[in-house]
Amino acid sequence: MRVKDFIREDLDPKGPEVTIGDYTTTHFFMCGSAIKTAEKHADKPGMEQLVRLQDMIYKLEKAVMDAGESTDEAEDLALDLHDEIMDQAEKIGIEDEVSDYQEMHRDSIIKGDPEPGFGRVDVNENLRAWFGKGKKGGAGGGGWDRYNTKGERIGKCGDSKPGEGKPKCLSKSRAASLRAKGGKAAIAAAVNKKRRNDPNKNRRGKAKNVSNTSRKSK
Repeated sequence: MRVKDFIREDLDPKGPEVTIGDYTTTHFFMCGSAIKTAEKHADKPGMEQLVRLQDMIYKLEKAVMDAGESTDEAEDLALDLHDEIMDQAEKIGIEDEVSDYQEMHRDSIIKGDPEPGFGRVDVNENLRAWFGKGKKGGAGGGGWDRYNTKGERIGKCGDSKPGEGKPKCLSKSRAASLRAKGGKAAIAAAVNKKRRNDPNKNRRGKAKNVSNTSRKSK
């Protein structure tokens, strides 16, 4: 998923949206809390600029969700947008309210935890179970899953156990794509590559995106 592809994405609203000033959002269906904030503070100066910035990061999150994985470019854009959103929220005087949910949307893009789409308000409960964590919604439950160096699914993303190595999280669609290309071996290769390139499980700071595919030497 390239940022230029994300920019060309269809802009027709897919669910509940808000209009602030001259701007009507297209991707606020990704965050029910943002809808409440926008409606609560609609008349405050600077709100139109804030919802424009938020709409961009929710659109990016939707693109990551559809692609099944993030990219370095998407992560960099998410970090930049998050900083601009929080700067604007501070100018308005609602930074604490916005940060309560906005940090989670940033992390869903750069870490996959919570899984992209966690805050959607345009899905019914059955679909929400598919996207959410737990044992509902397909084999292994909904959400993104952790895989080990044997290519085996070992649990939900974000629920790693003591002694585990660096986690590799994959969406259902991405895991299925790798499995179709090479079975468990293809998933195992992606896990091993992740651990080689980003071995420190407890590293703090910006998330490192590691491609699921390996380049073949010529």
